[in-house]
Amino acid sequence: MKKRGSRDNLGKGRIQPKDAKGVQGLADKLAEDLQESKLEGASIIVDRLEQLKDLALDGQVKQMRQLKDVMKNWREILNSVPDETDELATGDMAVCSSWYAPKVQVKLKDLFEEFKDTEKAFAQIKPDKFQDLGRRMNKAMEKIAPAVYGMQNLPNEVSDVADRADEREETLKDTDTKAMKKLLEGQGMTISLSSLEDCKRGLLDLVEPTQRNLEKVQTFVSEAHDKFKQAFEVPCPCCCMTSYVYDQPSRCLTELLENADRALEVNLQPFFELLQGLKDLIDLDMSRISKPTKRFAKLAAERVDLLDKIVAEARPSGISPCCFRPFPLASPRADSASLASLQAKEK
Repeated sequence: MKKRGSRDNLGKGRIQPKDAKGVQGLADKLAEDLQESKLEGASIIVDRLEQLKDLALDGQVKQMRQLKDVMKNWREILNSVPDETDELATGDMAVCSSWYAPKVQVKLKDLFEEFKDTEKAFAQIKPDKFQDLGRRMNKAMEKIAPAVYGMQNLPNEVSDVADRADEREETLKDTDTKAMKKLLEGQGMTISLSSLEDCKRGLLDLVEPTQRNLEKVQTFVSEAHDKFKQAFEVPCPCCCMTSYVYDQPSRCLTELLENADRALEVNLQPFFELLQGLKDLIDLDMSRISKPTKRFAKLAAERVDLLDKIVAEARPSGISPCCFRPFPLASPRADSASLASLQAKEK
């Protein structure tokens, strides 16, 4: 809850209006209710759920598309190696191509087999399933997040009412206590928490295989640059020529390394954060959200009822309802008689 020391700067001798002081007292009580109910903890959980929802909705589609392009290029390059042995040795190594190229070809063939396993793992990662999960989470959070955040902000909201009433007491009558009461009712929270619980069903079967496959892809990507270079190392007794190979790389090596650099630029960290967060969601007890919100709502309802009374007293009382009984409509004859009587008195 925000600190309230600004009134000291309004000038010495300033007397705080009684109603504003009462409202501020309620705001202070609500801040205590916030601590007692442990609603802050529920809010932190909701923050995390909102982050996970957004990551799931994103599905890391962009990152997967970038990697898919790299995978496609690697496959085309490695698959064409048997037909391009003459191109594996360039520059100074071209003179011994018949000795050098077959050795590189064997290494690239082994790498191709390793790549196929990685490509298979990559194909089993399904971003669309995470997007579907994100949509279901989003539907559940539509009620949960506003309710929890609204309750958490209620002490500040009431404190703002006190601030405005301190400056202009007549603003108190405009306070919308109905909205506050509706917030505390937590309509739809139970159903939404149940929907969020349903999102956990089958989640482990989605998360664990995806994590294994993603780790396999990340390992290959992180090692690809070095492995491709190692495949083009010159064996003994001419290993000293390796530096010339790197200075005058073949088209095959150049393209492999360029794609390795592209793959390293793909940020997979958000996907790993999503997977770890979903593991935490599996273990989440929804009562860690429901109990604090119910507790705070129960405590805060009393404060809002008192605020409602203060606001009602601040509103103009107007005319009593009994005064709105309609006058009987006079007949034309009665009107004429009254006029005649009035004229007689004037005479």
